[in-house]
Amino acid sequence: MSIKSILVMLSLVLTFLTPIETKAVSSSVKATDDYYYTMNVIRKLNNIVSNYPSEINKTNFEKIKDLFNQAGINYYGLSYSDAVIKFMNLKKELIIFTEIVAKNYLERTKLILDSTTKETFDIIIDFNKYSSFAQYFNRPFNPLEDIKPYNDQYSSKDFHFFYDREKIEAYLQQGYKSYQLALRKFNNPDIDLLKKKKKMTSVDMNSVINNYMNIIDMCREGKQYGIEIYKIRNINDLGEIQKKHNILGKKMRTIFDDRIPNDYKVDAIDNENLIYSIEIKHLNKK
Repeated sequence: MSIKSILVMLSLVLTFLTPIETKAVSSSVKATDDYYYTMNVIRKLNNIVSNYPSEINKTNFEKIKDLFNQAGINYYGLSYSDAVIKFMNLKKELIIFTEIVAKNYLERTKLILDSTTKETFDIIIDFNKYSSFAQYFNRPFNPLEDIKPYNDQYSSKDFHFFYDREKIEAYLQQGYKSYQLALRKFNNPDIDLLKKKKKMTSVDMNSVINNYMNIIDMCREGKQYGIEIYKIRNINDLGEIQKKHNILGKKMRTIFDDRIPNDYKVDAIDNENLIYSIEIKHLNKK
């Protein structure tokens, strides 16, 4: 047999064998990538569902976990092709779910930031060193003869705003910046195009899910700026809060920090990747 004939035969053999081997390796690698990717996303979502429970969230999240279990069984059973198909179905559900969560986080972020604006802008205006209000603080004050240079809105304890005003203003600016950037990502036309594709690839799905998960992180950052504004504004309450919870000289858990309005403590705890229901138990022990 000539060398040419041998080469032709080898070529034919490789033609038939290569697609089968490539497909097997590809399915194995793809299933492994999908397994760890979806597991990490679900782990991150688990705390979110715990902190912001609703019947819709719970039902949809249980469905997502069930789909992961089914795909995982195929993955562990080495049925990689079946696992890949099920992971694709799981990602479709994750796209729907993460979009809903991202939208809720955007609404929550705006709510917190908007709640700080009135008092913050009053502080920005009144506690500027060039304001007429500042002139009264700089003058000598005779408590027996002079009228107090404060009003119903402010007291002597608010003098720290002359120093903290710039920080509060910066936090407000950064908070709204984080919110606006997150909102742009939510309305990103490229993401809409991916979602409208007749047949999304696994990479396409990952991109969409990652986009919504990034929005959640950006919203957490925006919410934290709003929370920090409350903590600065109510700094004079810190000593009484520590006495109340008997934690003088100790690091204070966020659940005890009453400088933060009760309505937003869940957000502060969620930002720390902790579970609100568990933190509440620490509060009830006091």
